[in-house]
Amino acid sequence: MATRYSTPDQPDSPPFMVWNLDLNEDGTTPHDKSFIRIPSSPNQSCAIRFRILIGSTASIDAALHTNYPLDGSAYERTKFHTQRFNFNQQTELICEFRIQRPGPYQYYVTYKSIEDCDAAEGETRNPMVERIYRPFSSKRTPTAYFLVDPQLMLGGQPLPLDGIVLQSVSPKWLGLMKDWPAQLASSGKMGYNMVHFIPMQQRGGSDSPYALYSQLDISDDLFEASLERSAKETKLREVLLEMRHKHKMLAVTDMVWNHTAYNSDWLRDHPEAGFNLENSPHLRSAYELDAALAQFSRYLSDLGLDRMVHSVEDVDKLMDGMTKHVIQPLRLWEFYVIDVESALASVGDAWDVAEQLETGDRVELERLSGDQRTEWLRTYLIGERTTLGTRFGRTVDAARTAAVLRVLADNKDKALEQLRSLLDLLNLPYYREYDADVATIQKNVSERVKYERLDSGSWKYGKPIDDEFKIVDPLFTTVEARDENTPSDRLHLANNGWIWGGNPLDNFAGPQSKAYLLREVIVWGDCVKLNYGSRPEDNPWLWEHMRQYTETMARMFTGFRIDNCHSTPVELAEYLLDKARLVNPNLYVIAELFTGSEDTDRVFVQRLGINSLIREAMQAWDAHEMSRLAHRHGGRPIGSLALDCLGEPGFFTDKNGTRVNGVVAPLSGSLPHAMFFDCTHDNEAPAQKRTMQDALPNTAIVTMTACATGSTRGYNELYPRLLNVVHEKRHYALLDDPLHVGLGAAKAKLNQLHREMASFQEVHVHHESEYVTIHRVHPETRQGVLLIAHCAFGGASEQAPFENPRLYGTAVTPELAYRLRPVAENTGKSEDGILHGLPAELEELDAPGIIQAADERGTYTELRLPHGFGPGSVLAVRTRLTDFRPDLDWKIRTCADEAASNLDLGALNVALFRCDAEERDTTGDGAYTVPGVGALAYCGLQGWHAHLQHIIPQNDLGHPLCGHLRQGCWALDYVSARLRKHTEYPQLVALADWFDERWALVKRVPNFLVPRYFALTMHTAYQALVRRALRLMPGAIVGRSRFTNQLALTSVQLVGHVRSAGLWPQNTGCSMSAGLPHFSTHHMRCWGRDVFIALEGLLLATGRFAEARDHILSFCSTLKHGLIPNLLDSGRLPRYNARDATWFWLQAVQSYCKMSDEGLDFLDVQVERRFPDGETFVEWNSDDAYSKSSSIGELVQEIMQRHAQGIEFREWNAGVNLDSQMRDEGFNIKVQVDFERTGFVSGGSRWNCGTWMDKMGSSDKAGIRGVPATPRDGADIEIVGLQKSTLRWLAELNRDNGFPYSGVTAADGGRITYVQWDQLVQDSFEKHFWVPEDAADDAEYNVNPGLVSRRGIYRDTFGSSTEWADYQFRPNIAVAMAVAPELFDMDHAISCLHTMGTVLVAPLGMRTLDPRDMRYRPNYDNSNDSSDPLVAHGINYHQGPEWLWPIGYYLRARLTFLHKLVLANSPEASTKALRTVYHELHANMVNLKHHISTSSFAGLPELTNQNGSYCRDSCETQAWSGGCLLMALHEMSKLEATVHDALVQSAD
Repeated sequence: MATRYSTPDQPDSPPFMVWNLDLNEDGTTPHDKSFIRIPSSPNQSCAIRFRILIGSTASIDAALHTNYPLDGSAYERTKFHTQRFNFNQQTELICEFRIQRPGPYQYYVTYKSIEDCDAAEGETRNPMVERIYRPFSSKRTPTAYFLVDPQLMLGGQPLPLDGIVLQSVSPKWLGLMKDWPAQLASSGKMGYNMVHFIPMQQRGGSDSPYALYSQLDISDDLFEASLERSAKETKLREVLLEMRHKHKMLAVTDMVWNHTAYNSDWLRDHPEAGFNLENSPHLRSAYELDAALAQFSRYLSDLGLDRMVHSVEDVDKLMDGMTKHVIQPLRLWEFYVIDVESALASVGDAWDVAEQLETGDRVELERLSGDQRTEWLRTYLIGERTTLGTRFGRTVDAARTAAVLRVLADNKDKALEQLRSLLDLLNLPYYREYDADVATIQKNVSERVKYERLDSGSWKYGKPIDDEFKIVDPLFTTVEARDENTPSDRLHLANNGWIWGGNPLDNFAGPQSKAYLLREVIVWGDCVKLNYGSRPEDNPWLWEHMRQYTETMARMFTGFRIDNCHSTPVELAEYLLDKARLVNPNLYVIAELFTGSEDTDRVFVQRLGINSLIREAMQAWDAHEMSRLAHRHGGRPIGSLALDCLGEPGFFTDKNGTRVNGVVAPLSGSLPHAMFFDCTHDNEAPAQKRTMQDALPNTAIVTMTACATGSTRGYNELYPRLLNVVHEKRHYALLDDPLHVGLGAAKAKLNQLHREMASFQEVHVHHESEYVTIHRVHPETRQGVLLIAHCAFGGASEQAPFENPRLYGTAVTPELAYRLRPVAENTGKSEDGILHGLPAELEELDAPGIIQAADERGTYTELRLPHGFGPGSVLAVRTRLTDFRPDLDWKIRTCADEAASNLDLGALNVALFRCDAEERDTTGDGAYTVPGVGALAYCGLQGWHAHLQHIIPQNDLGHPLCGHLRQGCWALDYVSARLRKHTEYPQLVALADWFDERWALVKRVPNFLVPRYFALTMHTAYQALVRRALRLMPGAIVGRSRFTNQLALTSVQLVGHVRSAGLWPQNTGCSMSAGLPHFSTHHMRCWGRDVFIALEGLLLATGRFAEARDHILSFCSTLKHGLIPNLLDSGRLPRYNARDATWFWLQAVQSYCKMSDEGLDFLDVQVERRFPDGETFVEWNSDDAYSKSSSIGELVQEIMQRHAQGIEFREWNAGVNLDSQMRDEGFNIKVQVDFERTGFVSGGSRWNCGTWMDKMGSSDKAGIRGVPATPRDGADIEIVGLQKSTLRWLAELNRDNGFPYSGVTAADGGRITYVQWDQLVQDSFEKHFWVPEDAADDAEYNVNPGLVSRRGIYRDTFGSSTEWADYQFRPNIAVAMAVAPELFDMDHAISCLHTMGTVLVAPLGMRTLDPRDMRYRPNYDNSNDSSDPLVAHGINYHQGPEWLWPIGYYLRARLTFLHKLVLANSPEASTKALRTVYHELHANMVNLKHHISTSSFAGLPELTNQNGSYCRDSCETQAWSGGCLLMALHEMSKLEATVHDALVQSAD
């Protein structure tokens, strides 16, 4: 019977969210996260977490600095709070804090960097040692930003930003404020929940609401009688409160900070508030030109020129007149050039007192010639003295010039003559600059005149050029002085405006700009540009004035719309918004940005905390562009993966150390939030730009977007044209029933839909001819609304083609259907002082045809457009899935831990992993193949997760896997069906039942949703299985970090049950694969050396002692000739061609006894022996096999005794059936100990390869068949190290009565104790392996100087038959250093480790041969069929390719020796040095951490080619690669504790 899972009730409140941001290695924020927006809700608490990888550049003393008030104090932009990243993880540093208030915040990271510097003079320490004692330098990252949304409340309920429906109104068109409630009531009836008021302050001389006469005073014409400022504010506050509570609408207002009305009275007292000729003298040339153009306009007739402009020819005549009567008389060139005569005079006066030219300058002067000398002189004599504020403001330095001339000329006269020529030369580019600028002036004036005088839409069209309608609008205003003694320069103020295509971050009135002179400013003649500087001290009165204005508005309004935001100084806007947020913390800020650059937009959004950027639907020119805009602002695609699938159970730790359980999810980068307007108060009306009928489809499309939406009063009433905010005097009509005017009924329903759809975050937008179809769907309930809009751009057709949409598995309910039709020719003009719209009929259409049908894809609903659905029509229907469980998301997320609760690690190996060959070996089936992707790496969930981990964050619904899932449910069936086939693990049935229970529900959803629910199901199950696996591994290293968890999972990945390769002939339990996929089944799965190199990390460090024990017992049961087999073959036909496997087995036994609870009792465990006498081959199923037993201790002694006496045999079944490549001599195995000189175990021959570097030649073409690439015969350094470790251990055990054998009998019959043997090896090692750095020391060591290619290293072997091979530099040294550090002289070891780090350490692993070696070939290609004997058939397997497993031993060796060296120093010095050691060790693993996180096999490979490049012939995941790193991390954890304690103490 299938297991049924009871779905728990959903919690009443959402979980605590921890938004995680992984920083780059240098502490910077990833580029794709450059805009971070944190959603904020009063119903859900959250925190932000920053994470840095340990070992990355920024991981030493990392601290986060943020102006988010971590201590709960008031927010100050410039006050940064510091919180250190914690130091209790082995892979990542974490800094996290709660988010409890909205606003824009900044952060940066500081850290310590190890200085790159040359060693101090006389420094004799090894560079590696010197590095750990180097001083730290402080680093900081650039400032980054995050924005927390405000929490808007309306009617006691949260108002999501995507639920905002805003209407813009002009206060002066609303009439008297006492009538506003009735006017605003109609907006409430229309379903708006926010009203945007354009400025309502006192207006200036132009009557523009954006040219404010007084920022602090509400306009008098909004009241019946004159009132004091405070009384006006009181009445406004009353209106806004009534609007909020009665009509359920919030209020925002425009803030105009960038300029003031030209006639603002306060300018007379504070002309310094503008850019005048006193504080901005660079504007003088522009002002003089502006004044001359005004005079030119005034006296045009007197100059014989026509005041009327009718054609381009008339413009050309004007330009000729401007050149003659304005440009030429102005002599503007004087602002550019040096006055030659004045310069000659000043230099002449300086001649007699001139000092000598400094030597360096004189040398440079005499060295240069031609243009180079001229440019040097320009810089030296003139420098930066340039200004457009003074005629002949560019001058030479008289003293410097005289000094130069004394070098160039014999006397003063000649010098001045040379100077005249030089000045003409220096002036040449300035004249050219002047000519170019004049040409630009003429062009800009000409273009402006053409636009204003020849375009019928311009306000100057048909007007004469005179004093009122000047040839161009003046760029300056002259204010009337309050004090007659005020200098006139102070009163000429630059008007504001904008520049087409200009950089909004540049101040176009600043000294670096010539925009006013060149007439590039498109001016607003009714307002003066305000000169704030960059801080309050630059213009104290002005900043204070605007602060009062801003705080007053913030007290009354929910939000601000920043007018002309892109031209407002960023520092000013920051300051004022900060003040506003102190008054109103949940201030909602919107703005328009016309920067033309998303990057520039982001600067404003981040720094100012803009919550919504205004976007305009009226910018679309056809239906296709309209659909693009809707898509851009429309939310996530239907069936999206990202937000739903990435959250994982986790916890947040507050500053008091208290854990809060919740969900950890990655922060995603995003575009700034949008407020999408159907039409702003600045846009032309649909009747002007498109057609009147398009008003309905345009607003309907906007309504369907997943963002805030906006409109302007008059849009619904169908105003015929854009209203001029300056000149329009009429008022809005007071509508008793707005639902029956213009778009009324339709728009009210659309607004209601938009509010309802605030959480409908999934959207599909489709364009077809003149139609735009939008479907918005709730991501969990799957309820939705579908809109079809027939756009009415010019030329739209009644018969535009349209394919009726089919909605599979979906029920449809009609919601609305309308068409907007014109009813008569009418301009909308009126003489009653009231604004009226165009007459139109809002026709309610029949509901769409709803047809139920079915095809091969399933049942569907087809929508058929109603009759008369022509241009200007819209319809909307509500949708719901017919056979859908609304709580499916919750159902999928539940009970996964329960389903996994009975799985052991063997079952988890099946559920999570299993490569194709393993699966076929066990069930006959293989890995799943996804079209367009290929076969998955694993049959289990990791195979799918490898792709989903990339698909989900990118929401890549176009991935071939998603396409495959939409085509059918084969993948779903495979996932659960394969689990049932693994009958060796019956507990997997419960997991299969869990899947099938969910698949049954998923199969009922439409195919386009299958990828989403498949991903959610697989992610949920994957996380549960991983949690279960980690809980079953009790090793201390497990759970410390992501990296250790990933490595621990490779233990589950590589230890599993396959029928063809157990540990015993008849017991097919779990066995360790050497690597996947190549070493997965049969006799090639279980290798002696691989298993026992990996065992310490994969099994012991993870706490899998039972599995470790099984492997140790299995291999030693086959002990033969005193050797552990290289290939186990389940004990059937083991092969004994490895000299090192036995010593790695002995090391594993030692580690097991030390790490397991069984301890030394393990040595007494009896093992049945496959070969009873340890010599003679018998078949595994014979009566002799396993007929005798020995204890582990006895087997250890047997190994030692056999080696001591010497081992010599010929492999059983030698010949081509055993090894088709090996020559006959290679089957002869010999191992011995040289007790006379060294005590080293040695052996092998040039025809076999008894260590891990075991590549046998196989190419006849290259002549290397049967020739080992690396025989390494003699004494191998890693075996000697393992031998020494075993001798030390046995000697200690015997001394402590833990091992009954005190020694061995040598071949000559002599007795040698383990103590003696241990000492012999100790005494011999340095002499026979060390290659001195100085050749003068060679005599002290057993060195052949003629074969030495690199010094300061340890040899790879001693006593090889090929002597030069002894001196090869390979990574095997690290093994000996890690297991027997006592063998090594400290200084020698440190020196060699440094060389290993610089020469052998590669991006992921270690080079297997010194690149200096002539046999170095770093790229392994097993299919190489060349005749090159150094690479053919991959003979270079160990001759340069970069293997990963030695890096674990290398890190252990560095840890051992550096730790020991550092502890010999003072505590203060050692703390800092240990921190550096810890950092450097992790720095060596950064690439490994990245690799395992992205590998489809979720492991570390066997090897890579040169510099970490991919090797196709490598195993994708190798047991010893992960195992050795886990063991290194296990040992490093002790250092971590030491460093952590020291850092905590230093922090305290």
